[in-house]
Amino acid sequence: MDGVRLGFGAFATLFALVVLLLVLVALWMMFSAVRDLLRARRLASSGMRAEGWVISSHVHYSGTREDRSSRVVETIEFTTDRGQTVRANPVVSDAGTVDRSGMSVTVLHDRDRPERFIAPQNGHAISARVPVMRIGFALVFLAVIGIILNGSWMIIGYVPFPWRAAS
Repeated sequence: MDGVRLGFGAFATLFALVVLLLVLVALWMMFSAVRDLLRARRLASSGMRAEGWVISSHVHYSGTREDRSSRVVETIEFTTDRGQTVRANPVVSDAGTVDRSGMSVTVLHDRDRPERFIAPQNGHAISARVPVMRIGFALVFLAVIGIILNGSWMIIGYVPFPWRAAS
């Protein structure tokens, strides 16, 4: 019986570690989406305005071959009101798959850290659609993890394991 107890204990520990890892992934997704949303809103409301140019862009692929997503990563150059030339990627982008290479864009940047900037498509604010969708997906993911965890506790609670009475 001790071999069975040890095997089940190892399985329960492994199961708990997998659940913990999935919860951490979901929380990281939510945290990064909220951070992007707040950063974009702060820059849109109090950022310094400048005229910039998309000097290059490339498509970034993520995911697997079966479930691949893509987005355009832009490199934008602009000059701040202090005369500093900045060439970098926006901290948050709503460009999606639109290639704006060679186009003039409105840049909203942090006065003290101009490398932190956004270049919204509409010139005013970044669309909140993508971060809100990521937050919603993370919440659904957490709910599914909770349902699976609850179901596993119910299964373990109703199966008459002899070693459970001894603990």
